Amino acid sequence: MKHLPFIKIFITLTFFLLTTICCDKEKNEFIPLDHMTFTNSYYKNSVKISYYVLINDPDSEDNVLKTEIIRYVKNRMQNNQALKDPNTVSLNFVFYKKTGNTSYFMNHKEDPGGLMSEEISHYREDYIANYNISKCNGGKTEKIYLHDLTEETVVNGCN
Repeated sequence: MKHLPFIKIFITLTFFLLTTICCDKEKNEFIPLDHMTFTNSYYKNSVKISYYVLINDPDSEDNVLKTEIIRYVKNRMQNNQALKDPNTVSLNFVFYKKTGNTSYFMNHKEDPGGLMSEEISHYREDYIANYNISKCNGGKTEKIYLHDLTEETVVNGCN
């Protein structure tokens, strides 16, 4: 009985450690490639913006990965003013797995010209998902394309 307080402390610390480890495994590390943000403004009243993001060690379960991607986009959208611009019609978040190939883009922009062109789209095997937000009828439509799966979420009554 004299060891009971130590056992309680040990069990509490063990439980805390296990929950911390489990929670950390669910979180993917998102690495925004802000220098690669692409604004397609060929049509002045129809601006489309694409953001590229690497995911370090993405979860192998599609449901967990999809939830983490949605959470990431929602967090990014809290401070994003682009959709408030009347000329912006859509935002597109493109996610790739961080690998030896895609890590190049952490410090470099795409180089589409010449013999040694380097574009992130060349690494289709590292492609994870696409999250698109489009304005429509005073609201917005959000779609996520995860590998070969598509899920559409309609917000504010858009069709």
